[in-house]
Amino acid sequence: MEKVSLYIPCYNAQRYLKRCLDSVVRQTYKIDEILVVDDGSTDSTMAIAGDYPVRVISHNRNKGLAAARNTAFRESRNEFVAALDADCAASAEWLAELMRCFTEGDVSGIAGRLLEKNTSGLADKWRARHMKQSWGEDILYDPPFLYGNNSVFRKSAVIKAGLYNEGFKTNYEDIDLSERIYKCGLRMAYNPLAVVGHLRQDKVISVLRSFWVRQCYYRKYNELREKGILREIAMRIGGLSDYVDISEIFFREDYANDDYGLLAVDSWLVFYCFWEDMKYLFKRFYSPGALPYD
Repeated sequence: MEKVSLYIPCYNAQRYLKRCLDSVVRQTYKIDEILVVDDGSTDSTMAIAGDYPVRVISHNRNKGLAAARNTAFRESRNEFVAALDADCAASAEWLAELMRCFTEGDVSGIAGRLLEKNTSGLADKWRARHMKQSWGEDILYDPPFLYGNNSVFRKSAVIKAGLYNEGFKTNYEDIDLSERIYKCGLRMAYNPLAVVGHLRQDKVISVLRSFWVRQCYYRKYNELREKGILREIAMRIGGLSDYVDISEIFFREDYANDDYGLLAVDSWLVFYCFWEDMKYLFKRFYSPGALPYD
């Protein structure tokens, strides 16, 4: 049995951390060490972590999700490093299912399936339908990328790929790392039998912001960063039509499923994302070399 280090990146995670850690200590696969990376929390995150057999590593300020992940990889003592986000609770067989997929030497990472636990509220139901974090019900080798909320990576592969890009503070760090791992000639896989429950609860504004940050802000930043600010301004202003297209796809899907309450969120998506793009461009004028949003 391979030794595994498991880490949980945390920033003000007191709402979910206990359920997350409860699921970790119940794993059927023995975990060699558990790391809680506290990324400058100002709530009771560290006090909750202190009730469990974990090693707490603290940042003196909030550095972002990618930085917390890099700290975990640098501090982990084992080749196999598992990650579970603080707002997730893993099934008892989750880690065992991930580890059994490391059957080939060039497989560098495995991720499991995330299922939403809260779908009663409007925003949570919209997130469950339009922001799925899984690749379906079948085992898949070489998916487009691995979602960062639950995974196991070989430490050597992540270091070879250059670790996580710390410019991605809250999102997109998983997509970026996956792309670089593939460029190294390594493989990854997805196992839907490794299930985690997503404990997060959203409001409409917070779920739309999450959608914009991941799908629109970071993705566009990654695509446009070499094109210059004037080209980026033109393309972002022209991106209104993209938001209309996305909204129309979601609208048709929700209408077909008789989820009429979600139609309003689909409509707000256009205005919210375009408004965030315009705020982004305004800040880019004053700080053209920086990422204006976390």
